[in-house]
Amino acid sequence: MSSALQNRAKNLVIGALTADAAAMGLHWIYDQAHIAKIAPDAPEFYAPDAANYAGVPAFFAHPTRHVGDPSQYGEQLLVMMRALLANGGAYDADLYAAAFRAHFGYGGAYVGYIDHATRDTLDNHRRAEDAALARAQALPFDGPAGVTRAMVTKAMALRSKFDGDALRAEFEQAVRLTHDDDAVVAHGFSVLEEILASPPASGAHDAQLPAIAKLPALVARLAQAEDAIFADAVASAVRTTSDHPEAAAFGMVSARMMQAAVLTGDLEAVIAAARTHGTAQTNALLDDALSRKGQDNRAVTAHFGMACDLTYGVPSALHNLATAADYASAVRANIMAGGDTCGRAILLGGVMGALHGVPSEWSGQLTHGAEVAAGLDALLG
Repeated sequence: MSSALQNRAKNLVIGALTADAAAMGLHWIYDQAHIAKIAPDAPEFYAPDAANYAGVPAFFAHPTRHVGDPSQYGEQLLVMMRALLANGGAYDADLYAAAFRAHFGYGGAYVGYIDHATRDTLDNHRRAEDAALARAQALPFDGPAGVTRAMVTKAMALRSKFDGDALRAEFEQAVRLTHDDDAVVAHGFSVLEEILASPPASGAHDAQLPAIAKLPALVARLAQAEDAIFADAVASAVRTTSDHPEAAAFGMVSARMMQAAVLTGDLEAVIAAARTHGTAQTNALLDDALSRKGQDNRAVTAHFGMACDLTYGVPSALHNLATAADYASAVRANIMAGGDTCGRAILLGGVMGALHGVPSEWSGQLTHGAEVAAGLDALLG
């Protein structure tokens, strides 16, 4: 990467995380006038406070978060960055899915609101594990039932990290640590083959903004990749948590907007990329958003919808980035528009960060700022 492109790629990620954290304190307040009353000038980086949610249409989702923390959207982005780092910068669908589950699932590091897409994705994986266990337990085996369950647990864990001969070697080693018996190992390999033949767990059947939350880190890493590699990775990452046609369509549009911002630093190229890679549905909504450039983003967001649907949030974000003068004004306008501000912030903040840079006094408030800076240096140089 050239230094300019490298900076834009880093600012894509930093801009998304900063916009998310800036919006988190007033996230999911659905009364624009109420937000303006609370924070008439600078609504960014408010501490979450239940009092701000009283008496108006709102959902107080982040009582355990603090100023500078990400919402669950920003957490998804961090998971993708960490998964890429753990694999030498390469995207691997199984590794990403495993990292997602490890972070948000039982015993994971994340403590906070679990959105619909995340909850259903975790449930789908659990059902897939239960189905795999049932098939494994149907295999002929004279030993205790607990042995088969242990084999399934080992196989599921290792499948996300290895494949081919390496997987078989790691699996045999794991089995022999507890059961150094050739007959048990042979049964274990039968279980492993059953697991490998099982269909992968799907993401949630969901078409909301969590679908695009992980994309800035992936796009920053793959912005210059071959087109097919880029498209396949984006489709896979979206499908991991949001296996829905609308999620796939808006996920690709969002990723191409981010890619254009990194590669060109030009707003018109970003808009062109959205339309070039869009469907009839996405283009109709984005054209509608662009036709409203003379309107305030609050009015445009209310027109499309303030909730979490991609059909609401992506057009609102496009209108905002097409009309805002700089990063700070775009993020403030997004917060003032209300509703799912953090969901829109990932796309908006990422693209605006790549185009305009991110104010250091804002990015300096990120709780994970040092980790993000080090991670981006490792991923992008």
